Amino acid sequence: MIFVEDINFVSWQRGMLSKSSADAGVGQFVNILQWVCCQTDTYFAKVDKNGTSQTCPNCGAHTGKKTLDIRFHHCHECGYQTTRDVAASQEIRNRGLLEGLTALGHSVAENVCGLRATGSISHDALVGGGRSRKLAS
Repeated sequence: MIFVEDINFVSWQRGMLSKSSADAGVGQFVNILQWVCCQTDTYFAKVDKNGTSQTCPNCGAHTGKKTLDIRFHHCHECGYQTTRDVAASQEIRNRGLLEGLTALGHSVAENVCGLRATGSISHDALVGGGRSRKLAS
């Protein structure tokens, strides 16, 4: 299972770093990743990009807007602490699992190609509720 933020890469190319963002080829990387997932029967989904660094992956509380110089996530609701990038990646995973699965413990319906995908997920895959923060294998 692979989840990525649904980012509009075309809008990135209109800003101050237009040449740098176009040269990086991030949008093309996502397209290639999606194709590889299709070929390898791996579930791939894009999730809503809004607020991934502002939502606590442990309890779902809104922690407020952070400036780029703040590199640490601290939730005032549950006390969960980690680096900002780890918290955002955990939130992306949680959103992908919630959107991609009809019910926990069941197989994912289909992969990016529309073909039936394999594998199942357990409750331990989600961060929160005192469960293990390790992704189930």
